[in-house]
Amino acid sequence: MKESWFAQHTQGDRELSFLFCGRQDSSPGELTGPAVREHYVLHFCLKGRGEYQFQDTHRAIGPGEGFLVLPGEVVSIQADRMEPWTQIWVGFTGHRAAEYLGRCGLGPDDRVFRCDTPEQLELCVQEMVRYEMAGRGHELLLLGELYRFLGWIVHSSGGQSRRSREAGVEYVERAADYIRSHFQEDLTVSKLARYVGLNRSYLTTVFQNTLHISPQQFLMHFRMEYASQLLREGTLSVSEVARSCGYPDPLTFSKAFKRTLGVTPSQYQSGQAASVPIRRSASDPGGG
Repeated sequence: MKESWFAQHTQGDRELSFLFCGRQDSSPGELTGPAVREHYVLHFCLKGRGEYQFQDTHRAIGPGEGFLVLPGEVVSIQADRMEPWTQIWVGFTGHRAAEYLGRCGLGPDDRVFRCDTPEQLELCVQEMVRYEMAGRGHELLLLGELYRFLGWIVHSSGGQSRRSREAGVEYVERAADYIRSHFQEDLTVSKLARYVGLNRSYLTTVFQNTLHISPQQFLMHFRMEYASQLLREGTLSVSEVARSCGYPDPLTFSKAFKRTLGVTPSQYQSGQAASVPIRRSASDPGGG
């Protein structure tokens, strides 16, 4: 059985847009293509076998494996003659689609992936099919299932793509963005590591390799720069500045500030700033 649903009125300026999904029990040797797709398509083999061909490359696909079809690329997809596959697929577009695929370890140089939770991917597609008729909130529900589909691939990919320099930079950027949004909270490196999906030790290694400082140092430097700005404005007390920077204890804040700038917050506020300002790594993503 083959089932698919095509979304309508898709807006191309969105970061991610669901287009369609499908499921098919292929007949022996069934061939699709050669053909060009105008969007990204992720195929996944639930059982059986098949082959994915692009350019001069042939890749055999078995149970628990999937592959990426890139926009504008001529591809052929063929079921095995002895063990024809059952496959599911999801098509999507968006200006951040390549970025999300990168988190899955997928791109022009890496087309094939494995997922050790095939039942979750199948469930996502089943939920997508439930919303094949237009209805209130269905567009958002479909997008949610698309994010879940990609999330399960990332979750299952483990360390495959995380060992690369590019993946390391990506995790640092995500962590840095989170710090900038949550530095006023009780933020710890452990919480930060859980957010980006790495263990604390590996997150520290990624930071050291990318920025040459630890996540804790990045957080502290960001807080101190913000504190310096508030102190220069002179509208808040030192205690208020401390709490505004994520330090419920003003004494702890004052000690951290002095270690970083060489003067106390009160001295800084009165114009007695240290001669050496806070310096941020030149490779800090998005800093300034």
